[in-house]
Amino acid sequence: METKKLLISGGLILGLGVLITGFSLYHLEHMGGSIIYPLFLYGTTLLALGVGGFVVYLFSDRLDERRVAKLLAVLPTDERKVLRVLMERKEVEQKLLATLTQLSAVKTSRVLTTLESRGVVEKRKHGYTNLVTLRL
Repeated sequence: METKKLLISGGLILGLGVLITGFSLYHLEHMGGSIIYPLFLYGTTLLALGVGGFVVYLFSDRLDERRVAKLLAVLPTDERKVLRVLMERKEVEQKLLATLTQLSAVKTSRVLTTLESRGVVEKRKHGYTNLVTLRL
């Protein structure tokens, strides 16, 4: 995934360079080479900011894997099991979560209550069970 992001970013920056060069050459050829061209400058600046913002967005992950590993190492085993499942699925029914983590329904409920009080997960009613969502 990181290689794909690098290729997309490199392509965008290269494309921006080609576009700016093309605009500059067109301006020199058709506008007589005048130095005063504020619309071109403003347009190029906005385009460069847009591309730069998109590149930053590509590389900004909410939590990188090293941080998550450190976070999970500190948590109790049951909370760690629940969070690993939620990180894979993002959203899961509470009954299924109990099955996937091999915890009892009561233990799963207690762990989720603790995580919900910390703001890590959100529980919503979903039929006869709860739908649990990771909030990180």
